[in-house]
Amino acid sequence: MTRMLAYLRVSRADRNRETSLGIEAQREAITAAAIAKGWEIVGWYEDDGLSGKDTNRPGLAAALRELRNRKRRAAEGLVVAKLDRLSRSVIDFGEILDVSRRHRWAIAVLDFDLDTGTAVGRMLAGVMMQFAQFEREVIGERTSAALAVRKAEGVQLGRPSQISADVQATILQHHRAGLSYSAIARRLESEGVPTVSGAGRWTHTVVGGVVRRWEGVAA
Repeated sequence: MTRMLAYLRVSRADRNRETSLGIEAQREAITAAAIAKGWEIVGWYEDDGLSGKDTNRPGLAAALRELRNRKRRAAEGLVVAKLDRLSRSVIDFGEILDVSRRHRWAIAVLDFDLDTGTAVGRMLAGVMMQFAQFEREVIGERTSAALAVRKAEGVQLGRPSQISADVQATILQHHRAGLSYSAIARRLESEGVPTVSGAGRWTHTVVGGVVRRWEGVAA
């Protein structure tokens, strides 16, 4: 029997709607799927009253910490009733998929019938990760284009950033989602994103520098 952690989320707005988004409705859907698929739900994690605009949520963070611990983790995967309960961002979901792949645990999303514990599920996840990478690259291209325009206008842009366009795009995406500089730095650290030197740590100062540089270009 496959052991799974279950994640539930409801926003403040969802509390006032009589829809299938409620905590108990999600719990019932996951329980029914577990019976049908032969899963054992060994832990329930939830974020009640929190938005899905980013992944900076205590319940989700606790579940991911448990799954990152290969030696002591009690489960082989994470299940959610609906994709938007886990993430409303293609980039954020792509990052979670990438973490699950690197740490070798599965993700099951019931409303998409997605289970990366199967070959078909892994193929679908690969397609979704490509879309996430596409979105990062588009942001990176827009950043580079804006820099080129400002440079052509004679604006002094300072020393070129040594942080890759891909990582800069990820930082800007998190910033736009409302994460603080410190939260973004912690996210980059937890996901093992290398710094410029490869040996240092991500800090709020470095992250803030990327954001301020972009805001100066976009102004």
